[in-house]
Amino acid sequence: MAGKKKSQDRTSGPKAPVKRAPVTDSRAASKPPVSPMSEMDTTEKIVWISLHLLIFLVPLAMTNANWLGAMFKGTALGTFWALPLTYDQFDIAKVFIMRACVIVGMGAWSFTFLWRGGTLRRTKIDWFIVAVLGWVLLTSFTSISVATAIFGKYRRFEGFLSFVTYAATFFLAVQIVDRPSRIRSIARTLVVSAMIVAGYGLLQYTGHDPVNWGSVLPFEANRSFATYGNPDLLGGFLIFPLTVSLAMALTERRRRWRITYWLGFGLVVVCWVTAFTRGAWIGGSVALVLLVIAAVVAKVPAFRPTEPTGQVDIAFGGLAAIAAAAVVGRSLTTTSEVMNVWSRLRSIFDIGSGSGKSRTEIWQAAWDAIKARPLIGWGADTFRLVFPKFKPAAYTADAGYLSVADNVHDYPLQLTSALGVPGFLLLYGTFAYALVLGFKNAFSRDSGAERLVVAAFWTAAVGYIVHLMFGLSVTGTTIFLWLALAIILAPTARRVEFVAPMWTQVLATTAAALALVLTALNIVYVVADHYYLQSNFDRSAGDSGVGAAITAITLDPYNDMYRTQLGQAYQEQMNAYLNTARQAQAQGQDAKASLDQAQLAFRLSEQSMKEAIAFVPTEYDNYNFLASLYNQAGVYFDPKYYESAWTIAQRGMAVEPYGPAVRVQGSIALASLGRFDDAIALAKKASVMDPVYVEPYTMLGDLYRQKRMWADSKKWYDKALALQPNQQTQSALDAVEASASAAASATGK
Repeated sequence: MAGKKKSQDRTSGPKAPVKRAPVTDSRAASKPPVSPMSEMDTTEKIVWISLHLLIFLVPLAMTNANWLGAMFKGTALGTFWALPLTYDQFDIAKVFIMRACVIVGMGAWSFTFLWRGGTLRRTKIDWFIVAVLGWVLLTSFTSISVATAIFGKYRRFEGFLSFVTYAATFFLAVQIVDRPSRIRSIARTLVVSAMIVAGYGLLQYTGHDPVNWGSVLPFEANRSFATYGNPDLLGGFLIFPLTVSLAMALTERRRRWRITYWLGFGLVVVCWVTAFTRGAWIGGSVALVLLVIAAVVAKVPAFRPTEPTGQVDIAFGGLAAIAAAAVVGRSLTTTSEVMNVWSRLRSIFDIGSGSGKSRTEIWQAAWDAIKARPLIGWGADTFRLVFPKFKPAAYTADAGYLSVADNVHDYPLQLTSALGVPGFLLLYGTFAYALVLGFKNAFSRDSGAERLVVAAFWTAAVGYIVHLMFGLSVTGTTIFLWLALAIILAPTARRVEFVAPMWTQVLATTAAALALVLTALNIVYVVADHYYLQSNFDRSAGDSGVGAAITAITLDPYNDMYRTQLGQAYQEQMNAYLNTARQAQAQGQDAKASLDQAQLAFRLSEQSMKEAIAFVPTEYDNYNFLASLYNQAGVYFDPKYYESAWTIAQRGMAVEPYGPAVRVQGSIALASLGRFDDAIALAKKASVMDPVYVEPYTMLGDLYRQKRMWADSKKWYDKALALQPNQQTQSALDAVEASASAAASATGK
């Protein structure tokens, strides 16, 4: 009857027994496989292509190709690629590809299913996933920043929308990846994409990266980070092709493809090493050990020297092992604690210094955040906004005043701080249940080659979950965890037939329209970031990036970084007008027009920064920026702004109790108000928080100099010069020493 669902497992009447051939390592794999698309209708083909594009393009996606700009310098192409296409060169591109593929795939599937009915494949964890989505949405509306919890923090994007993307990817994979040939096709696409990623990572390791990333990277030079922008993220991704490429090599009967998979495994395993990511090493090792166990249980024939396939295995498997050993051996000759494999492994157990110490401090902050809101958490992907409130004082000294942790480096802790204890139990319970359900399918005894690829996805999922105990979760990597879970559960899915009634055609039309709207919004999301990039780097319009920042906010009003940038762009515009006024005054000309323009730019900057603070009250940087703006306005426009600077500095100190930068701004304001003793006390607190932050030392030298306390002034200037030699501080020290000498002469001492 129309509109009713019925399971194909529940049919009436007796059936003749169906004879099934045993699953063995047959020679069927040696025959040219039939294209999976030959058995699909148009809708299924759209979903199938969307999944393959997601798997292939997400690992490759990034927006920096300035090597093309250098190659075609002086041409339109060279100008186009002189800068990246977006400010965030990695994550936003991956998010765009994921969402585009999911929107197209879900749009096509939903329209067809609702319009004419069809088959729905259901797994036993579907309602768990719905519960996870419901809980993430609930905690988004109780979050300290609803926009952040929905969209995710900029350059991470793991808010509610990304959880929806994960769930949709899982759903589409379950619907379409329903047989071994399709699983192998998905695996092949993943391996080919990973070979390109790993190859690029090895170019970086050998110093032949064609892309110019600037003079200083935020991590050690020659560590592989490929298209992920961070070695930790690359290492996490490589866990998936690490096991999948090996399983494909061991189960492929065609010689050329077997060699290809072995080459892929070799590239991946070497790049996995050169990322020098401890969490990925641990997770990948766990995954490989589990895959070997699965191969033994399944009795997959391999390494038979009398057969052509065995010769390939010995030759190319040996080459992969030799290459990895060579990289490890080379690393042992370096003195770098990070680039030396042995030192890196030993550091896993060292929590008293270096990154180990700072990470334990981050974990402590996360634990304190959990205790403060154990039930509903602080909202998805809001840890950067939570961390300043809970970070210990030692973190500022150990990691530096500029370091703000936006990730716990321990996904269970991060998830619990974001979604509360119930959210953690829901999500990890879903992971555990999926792995339990898929275990029998992945570790079937005597199942031969057919199930080993499924086992590869199962072991990769376990390895990645282990990695997340030490590493980072971002959308461009975690999407493959959900894909893996779908593949291991797809063989257990239950088929339900749905006959669409007439009224669902309205829903089908709505689904198609929604897909078009979401596609447009997905494009707008990326275009907004392009304008944000222009605001930061492109000054061709002569407006200090103000126009581009306004456009970015108009296109994406939910990104607080864009609002902050507008305030800084107006401040830069103010500085330009002030510079013009100074030049006019130096030439004896009227500077009133330029000063009026500078004051207007100041007011617009002040308004923009206040709006940024109102939008995300817990973002510490904005208080520092606004306090600095007020101090500058106190110099050029009206001393009354020093009071405003001090007021904002106090609010900033409340947001981040151990933030030295805003204390320096507060100290400047207090000194300008004549409160020198208070200014000195505040600057001393800042100097203790981060012993290598030079600004408090210079500030104290200036303050004691104004109080004519020459010995104290000299002491602080000496400390500043020891940290950061520069001519300005040296000149100030020389002046203090001269004044001290003159004072001593005057008193006869």
